[in-house]
Amino acid sequence: MKRITLPAIAAGLLCLFNSAAAQAPASPLKDVTTDLQKRLDDATAALSTLRAEIEKEKLPMTQRLTQLEDQVIEARKEYDRVLRLLDSRTLEVTNLKSGNKNKEDTAAYLTNLLDEFSRNFETRIHITELQQLGGTLKNLQNKGSNANLSTGEQLQARFDIVNLSLDRLEKAAGGVVFDGKATDRSGTVNEGSFIVLGPLAYFASKDGSKYGLADLKSGSLDPTLLPIPDSKLPQGIVEVAKEGQGILPIDATRGNAFKLEEQRDTALDEIRKGGPLMWPIVGLGLLAVLVGLLKWFQLSLVSRPSNRRIREVLDLLDKRKYAEAEKLSLRTRGPIGQFMATAAKHYTDPTNVMEETMFEKILDAKTKLNAWIPFVKIAAAVEPLFGLLGTVTGMINTFKLITVFGTQDASTFSSGIAEALITTEWGLITAIPCLLIAAFLARKARAVIDDMEKLGVRIMNHRLSGQQRLRIGRQDGADTPPPNEPGGLQPIVVSPAPQPAV
Repeated sequence: MKRITLPAIAAGLLCLFNSAAAQAPASPLKDVTTDLQKRLDDATAALSTLRAEIEKEKLPMTQRLTQLEDQVIEARKEYDRVLRLLDSRTLEVTNLKSGNKNKEDTAAYLTNLLDEFSRNFETRIHITELQQLGGTLKNLQNKGSNANLSTGEQLQARFDIVNLSLDRLEKAAGGVVFDGKATDRSGTVNEGSFIVLGPLAYFASKDGSKYGLADLKSGSLDPTLLPIPDSKLPQGIVEVAKEGQGILPIDATRGNAFKLEEQRDTALDEIRKGGPLMWPIVGLGLLAVLVGLLKWFQLSLVSRPSNRRIREVLDLLDKRKYAEAEKLSLRTRGPIGQFMATAAKHYTDPTNVMEETMFEKILDAKTKLNAWIPFVKIAAAVEPLFGLLGTVTGMINTFKLITVFGTQDASTFSSGIAEALITTEWGLITAIPCLLIAAFLARKARAVIDDMEKLGVRIMNHRLSGQQRLRIGRQDGADTPPPNEPGGLQPIVVSPAPQPAV
């Protein structure tokens, strides 16, 4: 039912009034009043009827409004519940995504870890085991990296590699024998059996003629046979290969001793690798060492008089037997004997003359004793310079090769580096002995000079003490003729020759 409000009623009354005013003829006022009163009564009756209808319909509408408001409240409650449920589901979805991301990161980490293990396992297994495990390992690696397979299948392939490595460790710990091929030093491929025991691998040919350690050699993709010197023990390799038991030799270096032996160069090989500067380095070093040895032999031949002989010479000088003292001095070979002979020869000369004569003899001996020692010193100083020059030229050649060929292949410029390092090494190797020899020879020559100087001081002191004794004897009235020369000893008295009888 349509609801009638008060504004609508007022609007209706106004319309009726306007309509009555428009249709009313110019009649008397009484008729107009009556007509209006009638209309007002009708309108009042209609209004009462309308109010009654409104009152009749108001209660149901209020009840309906209350019901609708209750429904709105319930709807709001449901909305809040759904909203809370949505937030909860959103949080759960976020947590699930975060958990899924963590699982994916964990799976990626495990995948990378297993891939790294697979690569390390492939590089760490012995070269001989590739003939047994290489195919299986390659298939599992391809399966683990196949994008068409599921993540679980890829992970399972990687775990199979781990299981394969564990099986390999278990077998290698107790020893395992399997067939394979190995290449000997001559390049011949031999069929036989491999024996893997821990980190060691052995090989024995089918006929038992070739046996030894099996290892990887530079430039070869197949295992290389490293023969062991003949003895009873290496024969156990053939026994184990055929019967599965026996005694095996153990190489603590795991084949590295053979590799080092192959890489070891002789002195002639290093000289060839060092380049042209190695020849002057080696030649000068050998010549300096030879000169040093000869000089040492020369200095070793220098005789040093004993104290007894020195006393004998001094006693002869006191007895004025100068010729005998000179002969006795010359029995001592070398510059010291000649020095003593010179001192005996000039013993009666003035002091300053005798000192200058002995000093001249010392200078002459020093020149002879120090001969060729400066050459050894020069060689010791020049050898490192030759080595440095070789280093510079070798590095220049290396940089030239790098400029032309780049750094991809190290073998193209390794010769230049070898030349640089070897020349430096040999420059020091030859310089150090030369320096030591020069120092030793200089000290040995200086020892001889020191002995001559000490002997000269001893002779001069003995001469001065003899003069003092002569003066004391003269003062005491000794029956000794005084010296007639300043600084000299008792002069020799020459008697006139006897006259023949008439």
